[in-house]
Amino acid sequence: MNREDNIERLIKKFEEMLKTKENYFFDIEDFLDIVDHYIILGEFNMAEKAINFGLEQYPQNVDLLLFKTELFSFNNQLDKAFDLLNELKKTEPQRVEALLLEAELYSRKKEYKKAIKSLQKALRFEEADKVEIYEMMLVQYMYLENYRLALEVSLKTLKLNPESSTALYNAITCFDVLNKTDMAIDFLKEHIEKQPFSEVAWSLLAKKYIDKAQYQQAINALEYAIAIDDKFLGAYYDKAFAYTQLKKYDKALECYFLTLKIADPIAFTYYHIAKNYQLLNDLEKAVHFYFKAVDEDPGYYKSWIKLILIKIEQNQLDDALSIALRALEVINNQELLQLLGKIYLLKNNPSKAINAYEMSMKMGNPDLSLILQLADLYKQQGDLDNFRTLLLKAKKIFPDSDEIKKRMLDK
Repeated sequence: MNREDNIERLIKKFEEMLKTKENYFFDIEDFLDIVDHYIILGEFNMAEKAINFGLEQYPQNVDLLLFKTELFSFNNQLDKAFDLLNELKKTEPQRVEALLLEAELYSRKKEYKKAIKSLQKALRFEEADKVEIYEMMLVQYMYLENYRLALEVSLKTLKLNPESSTALYNAITCFDVLNKTDMAIDFLKEHIEKQPFSEVAWSLLAKKYIDKAQYQQAINALEYAIAIDDKFLGAYYDKAFAYTQLKKYDKALECYFLTLKIADPIAFTYYHIAKNYQLLNDLEKAVHFYFKAVDEDPGYYKSWIKLILIKIEQNQLDDALSIALRALEVINNQELLQLLGKIYLLKNNPSKAINAYEMSMKMGNPDLSLILQLADLYKQQGDLDNFRTLLLKAKKIFPDSDEIKKRMLDK
């Protein structure tokens, strides 16, 4: 019987025991598997029941008590967790699991330096899983924003496990935060020499080339990543982006369409397909795919905005208005409201334009162009009170704006 079948049998037997209220015998390994199963599923109430039944048959079993400590942690009962853990450490001072759990508890209390000390103690034990400990330690250094030491730990993890994608991502994140793009590139090249079939490393190298606007080098790296894994979705997206930056829009479209064969369509993909068609000046196809983007995800406001701007550019104001109103039924967006105001202005309806601009202003963080447009509309409509009030507020936000000063002088 394989492990999965055995655990399924144990769970069935345990839950049957709860229903019948009879006492069935389980050995300690059975109880540990049952508890672990429920914790993985997040069924903490059932895990607690299993622990309590287990402790009735095996009083003071350290492994069950460690699970109980872990449950206290999950339930945010940190003081109880620490009390139980301290008792356990008196009887079992050499347990690596206890030190890891102690580190987790300190981390939950945001005492990251103490968590690191516990992990450093755990590293001294021969049986310790150093990769796991380094990964936990890395998180603590990240919380402390000590990215130099976080990088050191990431590199130690990779030395022990060169195939760890998590450690590789973490190392590059640290390089990024430390603004060491060139060092990241050199590091990735060295890593690839040792791990040439790491599609993750090739992909990360491409991203670093993109950061340096070296788009052809990025594409070359991504071709290696795709050769290793031809269903590597992120690599196709990055390759499409690089082609777009090189103004090779047809090539970018090929990449985006390939993603549609690999995974279910998403608004992001349709949006970028539309954007590339727009860059090719094929507005009919652009509009088609922008609509597919909003059909896939009506909340993807960028597609609505592009559609409206195209219709305004084509002087199809009724269509632009219809799209803007439809979009605002779905998502209340500041930029959409500004475009609505612009459409009403173009349609010679200043009162509705003012209303749209005012609604946009209420959403906060207005840009200067919006403020000036609304101020001019107030003045044109003879609403001098709102004109003055708006300019006075605007002066506090943009104290150095010559346009605001000019309008205040012209009032």
